[in-house]
Amino acid sequence: MSLTSGLYVGTSGLQTSQNALNTTAHNLSNMETEGYVRQQVLSSDKVYNTIKKASVSVSAQQVGIGVTYAKVRQVRDYFLDLSYRREAGRSAFYDESYNAMTEVEDLLDEMNDDASFNKSLSNFWSTIEELAKTPDDTTVQRMLVQNAQSFLTNASQVYQGLIDYQNELNAHIKDQVNHINELGNRIYSLNDKIRSIEVGGVEEANDLRDERNHCLDELASLVNIKYSEDLFGSVRVAVEGVDFVASDTVYEMNVVQDTVTGFYIPYWEFAATPVSDSSKAGENVYTANDGSLLDISAARVFNMNALISSEKNTDVGKLRAMLYIRGDKVANYADIPVKPEPPEEADYAGDPVGLEAAKAKYLADLDRYEADTDYYNHTVAQSVCMNIQAEFDQLIHNVVTTVNKIFEDVSDPTTGYMCDDDGSPLQLFQKIASDGYRFEGGEWKFNEENTVDKTRTETLYSIPNLQVNPTLIREAGKMGFVFPDGTVDYETAAKLIAGFDADIYVLNPNVTTKCSINSYYSSLVSQVANSGSVYKNISDSQQATVNSIYNSREQVQGVSSDEELTSMIKFQNAYNASSRYITVIDEMLEHIIQTLAV
Repeated sequence: MSLTSGLYVGTSGLQTSQNALNTTAHNLSNMETEGYVRQQVLSSDKVYNTIKKASVSVSAQQVGIGVTYAKVRQVRDYFLDLSYRREAGRSAFYDESYNAMTEVEDLLDEMNDDASFNKSLSNFWSTIEELAKTPDDTTVQRMLVQNAQSFLTNASQVYQGLIDYQNELNAHIKDQVNHINELGNRIYSLNDKIRSIEVGGVEEANDLRDERNHCLDELASLVNIKYSEDLFGSVRVAVEGVDFVASDTVYEMNVVQDTVTGFYIPYWEFAATPVSDSSKAGENVYTANDGSLLDISAARVFNMNALISSEKNTDVGKLRAMLYIRGDKVANYADIPVKPEPPEEADYAGDPVGLEAAKAKYLADLDRYEADTDYYNHTVAQSVCMNIQAEFDQLIHNVVTTVNKIFEDVSDPTTGYMCDDDGSPLQLFQKIASDGYRFEGGEWKFNEENTVDKTRTETLYSIPNLQVNPTLIREAGKMGFVFPDGTVDYETAAKLIAGFDADIYVLNPNVTTKCSINSYYSSLVSQVANSGSVYKNISDSQQATVNSIYNSREQVQGVSSDEELTSMIKFQNAYNASSRYITVIDEMLEHIIQTLAV
């Protein structure tokens, strides 16, 4: 090799070492940058100069002309990325579920004895106990009416709190869909930039790849994704099994708002079908943002009737969790199926035809109950808000119907005992003319004007449809508890006690242990606490898994200051060595030139 060629060797060493030092400095300067992945220099030989070709059995004589800066690669592990994103999405699902249970616990406020619904229920029960001692005491009767009002007021506050939480989640769902589209468009834009830089096969767009991977990390926490990179460096992303970021476009999702519930439903814009017949609205046909009608039956992003399952990956992503938690409507006690009781043969003595008819009706009711239970398990039970709304409303319904039924059983229109002004059985609780809540201005509001909203279900003995009898508010002594002959009605007051103590209720079809009205609320609170504990354990376990994978990933791709400083010393020494090599060659050339000149 000539001395002149030796200069090329030294120069290549200087250039390669300088570039390596720049890469090391870039790593150190981005140690705290979120999503940054350390970069590693790969060096290779330059093309060899062939001096002489020998025989076939002997290698050719070649001379190297230095080193080249071949590539700067990202140090990543594909499988760790895949595992991290899948488990991060599952962790986000259970984190959101646990947060929901915490929110419900705060709404129930069972730890605050001075301002909780539990206190109003206890006061109502205490008044019934006092009534059993002195049924004819008008002071106790007035207390019963006052505590009944307080009971309904506190129940309405809890129920409204659950509705408000649903509305809050609903707004977040729309925001999350918009954010998902932003991430998709950002990934698509980064694909274009990366392709344009790397198309020549010379430069690596590592910083842009870092940003794209960070977007994938964030997207994976929101929805269940699958992704792959093609030969041109573009990443294709599928969300919930449907193409989202393709090579040539982004298939955005959007939301439609149910006009009855006000809840947003995510759907794929490209899969929705325009509808011209406005009479079909409501049958998976909704009004889009531009006012047109769309059939989204085949365009829904999520199947919300799917049971939550890790095996089927229906427990991945924050957005899915929020949809499950919110549910698809405001629930009430009617959403909890009640198991029918078989007919008692003793009640049909001497009436075999009636008994057979009763048995046939029981079997039909049982079939309907099983179908309703299956629907409940696939919809209401999987929604934190809907399930608590239904179970809580069922408690109020049980209290109201129990008290009213006892009053109705003893009412006597002929004597006027326990009758209202119009001669009907006296009721402590009444339905109001309103259908409770209406959807207006993007949220549920109580119908203070008592106007019936025909889009809602028929009026039920449900929290928003209840009031204390105005007659008793004006005149609590109307109850009397004194028969026309002047004797005190202790028996009816005792029936109220027995009605509250009877273990005949269950929280839902999946609970076999029966409880009384007095123990119902504590059972409900215990269920919420137990569910919260389960979600917390799953969330903590899942977070530990995510942290473990994250730490393993950081060991591979994270920047270590010690390692980078070691590399810096190594490349600096290599730079100095190349510099000294060039100096030696320069001195030799100078010596030869001076010698020849003489």
